[in-house]
Amino acid sequence: MQGWLGSWLAEHDIKIIFAVPGIVLATLFITVPFIARELIPLMQAQGTEEELAAVTLGANGWQLFWRVTLPNIKWGLLYGVILCNARAMGEFGAVSVVSGHIRGSTNTLPLHVEILYNEYNFAAAFAVASLLALLALITLAIKTGIESKVSQQKGPKHEH
Repeated sequence: MQGWLGSWLAEHDIKIIFAVPGIVLATLFITVPFIARELIPLMQAQGTEEELAAVTLGANGWQLFWRVTLPNIKWGLLYGVILCNARAMGEFGAVSVVSGHIRGSTNTLPLHVEILYNEYNFAAAFAVASLLALLALITLAIKTGIESKVSQQKGPKHEH
């Protein structure tokens, strides 16, 4: 095995490629940018004034995160996680490369659709693809609900 951890992983019989850890890493690599794409502009627009005030008043790092930063970004974070989930459910390419297509072990729903289709089991492939479509619709409904909630919170501001 090559790399910094290769020999240690081999000694402990831990497999990354053609195993679940490889699928998780590939999926994270593909999907986490959706969270960053939501949070970076949001945090830049909000600025650092509230964080600086909290630090000035004596907040430590955890207090700053839990009481100031997270409440300000919670909807953007949730929205990014939903987009991340939607992308992860349909991920095919990267997962196909690292999974090994091992039934019952490293097979994801999109890979399972491909296997069933290639075996000419069209009814089963359609059923699994329909399940993916249903999950996509549920994700879309959640996304729409969150967008509605965020727009209600932003609502018209009245000055007195």
